[in-house]
Amino acid sequence: MKRLLAAVLLAAATPLTAFAQDERPQVMVLGTFHFTGGGSDYVQGQVDDYLAPARQAEIEALVESLATFEPTRIVVELVPEAEDRFNAAYQRYLAGEHELTVNERQQIGMRLAARLGHDRLYAADYQNGMDFQAMMGAAEENGQTGLLGRLPRLRTDIEALEAELNRPDVLIAQRLRVYNTPEFLAEHNVYLTLAQMGSVENPAGADEMAGWWGRNLHIFAQIAQISEPGDRILVIYGSGHKFLLDQFFQDAAEFEWVDTLDYLPTE
Repeated sequence: MKRLLAAVLLAAATPLTAFAQDERPQVMVLGTFHFTGGGSDYVQGQVDDYLAPARQAEIEALVESLATFEPTRIVVELVPEAEDRFNAAYQRYLAGEHELTVNERQQIGMRLAARLGHDRLYAADYQNGMDFQAMMGAAEENGQTGLLGRLPRLRTDIEALEAELNRPDVLIAQRLRVYNTPEFLAEHNVYLTLAQMGSVENPAGADEMAGWWGRNLHIFAQIAQISEPGDRILVIYGSGHKFLLDQFFQDAAEFEWVDTLDYLPTE
C-alpha cells in the first residue's frame, strides 16, 4: 500500500506528458439559454423570435466575435448518436439546401462552423435523468425546511432575471454575458443544496446529484476524447452545465481553460 501511495504521489508530481504544456488543447465553454425554450432547465425561460431580422443581425455579430477565438472544433449539446444526422443537415446548409432552425446549435454552432470553414461539428451529451420529486419528497420527510426554502427563492430570482434579459432591447450577446459571469454561475451551487436532501437511509439528494455530476463528467470525457494537441475547442452548452464543465476543464492538467467573457461582445 505504501509503495502504491508513493507511486501515485510521484505521478502527480511528474510534469504532464499527455500533451506538452504549450500543446494543451484550449477549451472555452459558452453557457447559453435555449433559443427554443423548453429543455430540462429548472426554470423555463421565455423566448423571443430569433429568426427576426434584428435578432439575426445580433447572432451574426455574436458569431463574428466568437470567431476571434479561432476554434478548431465546435462541440454542441447533442447525444453522440445524433451527430451524423446533425452533420448531414450542416452539409445541406453549406450547400444552400437547409435553413437554420431556431436552435442555438444551428444558429450559433453551424453558422460559426461555416464561417470558419469547418467540415463538421461534434456532439457531446449523456442522458441519465434526474428525479426532482424524489429529492423534494426526501427533504419533506426529513423536515429539511431550510433546504426546501432556498429553491422557491432561487426560482423567483431567476424568473425575474429572465424577464429582465428577455426584453427586446437586450441584445443576445448581453444576455449571454450574464449567463457566463462568475456571479450567475455561483448560483449553481444549489446542486450542493440538493445533494443534502434526504437522510443516511435515503440519500435521495446525493444519489441524484451523483447522477448530475456523472452526466457532466461523461460530457467532459467525450469532449476530451475528441481533442488533439493544439486544439482550440468551443463548447456551446446550456448554462446549467457550464458551472461543472468549467471546473472540470480548469482542474484537468491536460487542458487550458479559456474565459468566454473575453470573446463575447461587450455591447
